[in-house]
Amino acid sequence: MDEIARFRMRVLAVVAISLFATLGARLWYLQVMVSEQAVATAASNVTRVVVVPAPRGRILDVNGRVLVGNRLTTMVTINPRELADSDLDEAQRRRMLTSIAVEVNRSGHLLKVSDIEAALVDPTFGNYDDIPIAVDVSEDLLVFFGERADGYPGVAVVDSSVRAYLYGDLATHVLGWVGPINDAELRAREGAPDKGYQRKDEIGKAGIELMFEADLRGVPGRRVVEVNRRGEVLRERKDLFEAPIPGDDVVLTLDIDVQWLVETELERSVGLARAAQPEREADSTQDPPAFEVPGGAVVVLDPVNGGVVAMASYPSYDPNESIGGFSIERWAELNDPANDLPMFNRAVQGEYAPGSTFKLFTAHAAWHEGVFGVGRVPEATELWDDPGFYFLQSCRGDVDNLEEVGGCYFRNAGGKTYERVDLPRSLTVSSDVYYYTIGESVYINPRHNDTAIQDAAVEYGLSLLTGVPLPFEQAGFMPTPANREQRHIDYPTAFPFGDWYSGDNVNTAIGQGDVLVTPLQLANAYATFANDGIRMAPNLVARVVGRDGAVLREIGTRVVSQVQIDPLFREAVLEGLTGVTADPEGTAYEAFNSTATNGTYFPLDLHSVAGKTGTAEVRGRADTSLFAAFGPADSPTHVVVAVLEEAGFGSRVAAPLVARVLKPVLTGSVPVAPTEAVRYARSTALPLCVAWYEWITGDLLERLEGVDPGADPDSGPVLDADGVVRVRGERVDCGELIDELLTTLGSG
Repeated sequence: MDEIARFRMRVLAVVAISLFATLGARLWYLQVMVSEQAVATAASNVTRVVVVPAPRGRILDVNGRVLVGNRLTTMVTINPRELADSDLDEAQRRRMLTSIAVEVNRSGHLLKVSDIEAALVDPTFGNYDDIPIAVDVSEDLLVFFGERADGYPGVAVVDSSVRAYLYGDLATHVLGWVGPINDAELRAREGAPDKGYQRKDEIGKAGIELMFEADLRGVPGRRVVEVNRRGEVLRERKDLFEAPIPGDDVVLTLDIDVQWLVETELERSVGLARAAQPEREADSTQDPPAFEVPGGAVVVLDPVNGGVVAMASYPSYDPNESIGGFSIERWAELNDPANDLPMFNRAVQGEYAPGSTFKLFTAHAAWHEGVFGVGRVPEATELWDDPGFYFLQSCRGDVDNLEEVGGCYFRNAGGKTYERVDLPRSLTVSSDVYYYTIGESVYINPRHNDTAIQDAAVEYGLSLLTGVPLPFEQAGFMPTPANREQRHIDYPTAFPFGDWYSGDNVNTAIGQGDVLVTPLQLANAYATFANDGIRMAPNLVARVVGRDGAVLREIGTRVVSQVQIDPLFREAVLEGLTGVTADPEGTAYEAFNSTATNGTYFPLDLHSVAGKTGTAEVRGRADTSLFAAFGPADSPTHVVVAVLEEAGFGSRVAAPLVARVLKPVLTGSVPVAPTEAVRYARSTALPLCVAWYEWITGDLLERLEGVDPGADPDSGPVLDADGVVRVRGERVDCGELIDELLTTLGSG
């Protein structure tokens, strides 16, 4: 073989070896380098991750009763992969989505086609996820879609867990409500991936549900299943299962029995006030404003530890309506001012002139500032004249009271005269003249701090946020010469006058003018006095507890400040405040010693009560009715403040309400709060119980005519021969129910 041939053979050999080497390298790369990636990719194509929701933590009252829990329900879901793999064209798909929306709406839930379409393209859900589109639907939909599965590919009605407010509308403004998470809330929680928020998840919107969302929200788990190309589940990967972690429980300071008592009496008082007819004053030619009473609030505090025992706001609403989201119509109703704003928590958001309840703080300022015994103000122990009016020489800025002689007359409420008064009696009879005198003296006497009254009120916590763990708390307002001028500078159109006059100080001294407080602030201020000057931070939550019962976080009590109260001043004030309820001249005497004002005969010999009425004028409307009290006066365990809008005198409305609350609280006879199920059972059983009572007594309950709970006694509940009705597993004793009704009617 010649050299050329050998050379060609060598070249071919080299080429062949190179080709085999390249092929071997490629095979090695595919088998070794890419194998893990290929396996992972293959796995992703055949596995599906299903989010397992975590049960939300419960909310319990101070005695461990569950106020908010979870219950099983049904929800409509749609699977985008199954829908995409169906044979439906675009028109058929649109008709199907429209039909889904129609059927869901028929069941009482608002659902739009656009909502379903948005959910189908929502990036927070995976392609294999069953996306919830309607929650807490009727079981009728289970049958409807189940029987028509072929016509609704990807649609299912499945069991789910939703929030359950076991006492219905009781304590709603404290507990809050949950609803579907919105875009803003979802974006805000992108930094908390451990909680695994997804669209349509329920999230706290108000109250404790909102403020303790991080505790109540659990950590979702996950299931991993293998599916085929059609999305059909082949098997579940048990080895990859991650169990959900339930949310923690929140234990409140709230006593649900006292809450029930307070809300019952608040609603009753509103009804009584609306039924009353205002009387025209003797020197007036115009009819007074009607008692519209659009709303009110009651707060009960433990003055020793600051715990909120009860907090009520009227009107209210049922948070169970929020499950799956309020309908557009219901949301509009709840936020319509014409409906008196049921979602507005008047206890912490409502700002009211405190009226004469403010006199406690004016008295504190006068005593501790050394106003008594100086100038026109006699000693606190000295009886001095109250002719029914106070003449102010200079009253610029108060043109409504301007007299031809060049001054102003500030009069007692109703033009009453009290002749001789000292500090205790000024509180008992609520002498305005006494405090008018203090108000002017503080301002015009150079020896005194111009803002002594305001400073004393702030010491007690007025115009300061309490820090209670509820959203949207308001701070009220304490007018001073400085902030009057500043408001004028900042907003000259809204506040055209920036000057402060003696008349402003006179009005401030009796809790009028621009003074504004919230019911919670006022309750905490009186709790501070009752607690010998120790101002506690009002609190609603005692502790956070894990599902295993372990205490994760104690909230505990917190001392905010110490108000220095002279023992002699405290003694004088207590004498005056107990006189309010026990002295025949006291402004709340009738409320505690007669049923004439819908009050109650109170065992004051066993449980003394210190209190102060307040009647705050509101231009063009009926007066705001207020009463602040604590008992027992010598060793207070409870502070109660009631505020009712456009209801008239504090002695006529608010004081009787507080009396009816404090009597069972102090005597240990608070009735047990019924759950929503029990209330429904009683309502449904009422017609049968009335018939039973009339049968065994022969007494026709004509006073109950027209009562119609909407139940058919013939086909609904069952009445036993012994007068027991059973409704949905709940037992109602007719004898007890009728006794309660007769007691209510008799005392109303």
